[in-house]
Amino acid sequence: MVAIAQSYSYSTASALRGTVGNQVLALACDTASSQDPNRNFLTARALYPDVTARSLRAVSEIVGSRFYVPPSMLARILREADPVATVSPGAVRFEGFSACCSAYIRLDLGDAALDVSHRQNGTTNVDFGAELRGALATVAKDALLDLGIGSDAVAVVHDGKAIVEKKVPLPLRWIKGFAEVQIIMSGMTPAFRLSRVAAQRFLRTLPRSKDDTLHWVSVLGGVARLSAREGPGAVPLRGGHRLRVLDTVAAKVDGLDVFVNADTGATAWVMDFGTQRLTLVLNVDPWRGFSGDGGLLTQLATSDGAATAAVRAQLNWQDRIDVTAMAETTGLPQPAVRSALAELAAIGLVGFDLVTNAYFHRVLPFDLERVTSLNPRLKAAEKLLAKGAVQLVDDVADIASEGATHRVQRDGDAWRCTCPWYAKNGQQRGPCKHVLAVEMFLEQHA
Repeated sequence: MVAIAQSYSYSTASALRGTVGNQVLALACDTASSQDPNRNFLTARALYPDVTARSLRAVSEIVGSRFYVPPSMLARILREADPVATVSPGAVRFEGFSACCSAYIRLDLGDAALDVSHRQNGTTNVDFGAELRGALATVAKDALLDLGIGSDAVAVVHDGKAIVEKKVPLPLRWIKGFAEVQIIMSGMTPAFRLSRVAAQRFLRTLPRSKDDTLHWVSVLGGVARLSAREGPGAVPLRGGHRLRVLDTVAAKVDGLDVFVNADTGATAWVMDFGTQRLTLVLNVDPWRGFSGDGGLLTQLATSDGAATAAVRAQLNWQDRIDVTAMAETTGLPQPAVRSALAELAAIGLVGFDLVTNAYFHRVLPFDLERVTSLNPRLKAAEKLLAKGAVQLVDDVADIASEGATHRVQRDGDAWRCTCPWYAKNGQQRGPCKHVLAVEMFLEQHA
C-alpha cells in the first residue's frame, strides 16, 4: 500500500486550558507545512460552546476510527491522521476521514457560531488526542470556550523546549479520498429531513457495534424507518453503526438533512444547528473507501489545462463559488467551469458544500498534485493510449489489453466496456482503464 510521508510538528498537544467555566481550546497545528510558523489563523469565542465542542469531538472520533480493516492489510498500515482546519472569510471548517476511508466528516462553523477577534485565511492540520476528546465532552452550555487555530511553535528543540513531532505516513487512499468525496457530494440530491425528535429516535435505533447488514431508510409521517427492502424515496444504509457518532449532538440539532448519490449509493447526513453544521458522508459499503470510486478520473483524463488555469486564477478563499459568475469572469461556458472545479477538487483546492450546493475554496496542507499522478487506472489508460491500443470507429472502440480485446461503446451519455472490471463495478466506481483510454483518445483527436 502506497503511503506519502508527511511530517507534522507541534510545540504541545492540543488541549482545553483554564477553569471549567472559562476555557481556551488551544489547537496544536502543523508548523511544517507553512513557511511562517508564527501565523495565527483564528482567535474566536464559541457562541454555542457545548454544540461546537461536541461536534469537534465527533470529528476527532471519526478520524480516529477504523470501521473496516482489509484482511490483506495489517491494522498498523492504517495510521491515525489529524483533522484539517480551514479558516476562510465566512466559515471555519474541520474535516477528516476515518482511517478506512469509508466515512468523511466536516464541521462548518458559520459567522453566527463564533465571535471572531482575529481571522486570517489558511489551512493546517490540527492535533486531536484522546485526552482532548474526553475534555470536549464536558464543555457545558454556559461555558466560555475560546477557539485558537495557529501556532507560534518552531520545529526545533531549543533551551529545553520540547517539540512534539509526528511523522505520519499517510495512506495514499486517505489523501485521495479528500478529493474524491467532493465529487460524490456534488452529485447528491436531497432525500428527506428529520426533526430533532425524529433524528434522536432514529439514531438511537442504530447498532452500537459493527453491523454490515444492508438496510433502507425511508420516512413515513415524519418518522424514519429501517427496512430490508427498498421503497419509494428510501436511501441505502450499510454499516449504520458509523452514524452513532451523531447521537451525542442530536439533542441540540434543529434538523437532520439526508442526501444521496443515486449513482454510487453514498449518503450524507447533515446535522443542522442553525449556526453550524456537522456533515457525515458514508460510502455505500463500510469496506469501500472513497479513494477508489474514480469519479474524478474522467475530468483528469480529459483535462482542459487552459480552462482549469483560468478558474484557478479566480480562487480567493470564496465560501461559495458561483459557477455563473465564474463563467462570466473567465469567458468560459458553465460546463467547462464545472469540469475545471472538479479537477481543482482533485488537487485539494476546492471542497463541496451540500447545503449551498456549491464549491468553496480551500487549500489542503498536503500535495495532492503528486497524488493524482499516481492513480493506477489513469496511468494504465495512458499506457494503452501510448501503445496505440485504441481502435475507434464511430462510437465503438476495440482495445487490445493484456492479451485480450475489450470493446467500449456508448451507453447513453456514458460508456460501457466488456472487461471484467466493468462487469463487477459498472459505473458505480468511475470509468475502467479502457473507457479512460477512449476518453483520452477522443480528447486528443477533438
